[in-house]
Amino acid sequence: MDVALVIPSFERPEALIETLRCLTQVNYPASRWEAIVVDDGSSPTTLRTVGEWIRLSGAPVRLLKQQHRGPAAARNAGARGTTARVLIFIDNDILVTPDFIRRHLEILDSHPNCWVIGRIVHPPELRQTPFGRYRDDMWEAFQKQHEAGCVSETVGMTAANLALPAADFARLGGFDEGFSIASCEDWDLAWRARATGIRILYDASNVVLHNDWAVSLHHFCERQRLYSISDVLLWRKYGGRTPRARLVCDNAPIQWTSDSPWLVLRKVVKHLLATRIGRATLRRVCSIAERALPDSRLSRRAYQVAVGVAIFQGVREGLRRYGEASAVSEGELVGHGDTKGARGRRP
Repeated sequence: MDVALVIPSFERPEALIETLRCLTQVNYPASRWEAIVVDDGSSPTTLRTVGEWIRLSGAPVRLLKQQHRGPAAARNAGARGTTARVLIFIDNDILVTPDFIRRHLEILDSHPNCWVIGRIVHPPELRQTPFGRYRDDMWEAFQKQHEAGCVSETVGMTAANLALPAADFARLGGFDEGFSIASCEDWDLAWRARATGIRILYDASNVVLHNDWAVSLHHFCERQRLYSISDVLLWRKYGGRTPRARLVCDNAPIQWTSDSPWLVLRKVVKHLLATRIGRATLRRVCSIAERALPDSRLSRRAYQVAVGVAIFQGVREGLRRYGEASAVSEGELVGHGDTKGARGRRP
């Protein structure tokens, strides 16, 4: 077995089945790859639907089950269940091209001591709404940092389109299962990999389509809130060295002895906007700006504020969950900046 594709999945059986259908179209011998779907505590109905499709399709797909523990634990379970030489991690809403497996193997084999992530794009339908265009433009900004058609080293990593040698994964102990929310477990693994000398490459030519659920501003804000909870855990592990320490600093409780007056003001404003009345007002402002001036600087600024408030909520929840102690201050930051687009969390 050359390759095992590990797919963590929770509910959304229709999206998962579409992902599996695409995999059946890859131009790689079916006897040399397998897909391992690890269900993370879905309903019995979902399990029956997916299991029936696998049985009828005859595809080289296995279904494993676990209690709801998060995608990091699910990916680890899938990796333990195979003896393949290479692991490819994708999410349950990723649609691949026929050359997907072959391209990943070519890059891995020609670049020793490297891992590779591929490009993720959104369906064209996303750009039919003003918010969809805003979101897609923000995501494509990462692509513009890399030369089209080239393979180059990158600062981020995503587990939604990632290929690596199984031996590397085992040596590093897999994903940290303490990251129970779908965020930061990939950045944590990348951090540990780079510490051993592994380079992470970005292959812009290996493109997959993200069949996403968070297409509205409301759902996108909810995703960012959840992501930001895990940002706190990542900061707890690595401190001010993490690329997202700035985010924790900007949204943590006020540090009167170290926060600048401007940062104090921003935190006060976000605290007000995070109240029930504040969020309702902000949604109304976004709606008005979108209808009156779609694709304008005003409407996009309104989206940014709404997302910023969701991140504020997530950081505060993360600090409550993982312990606040002394929140990170500006003086502790090491200057990584914000690499949100590169990090693998899909805007």
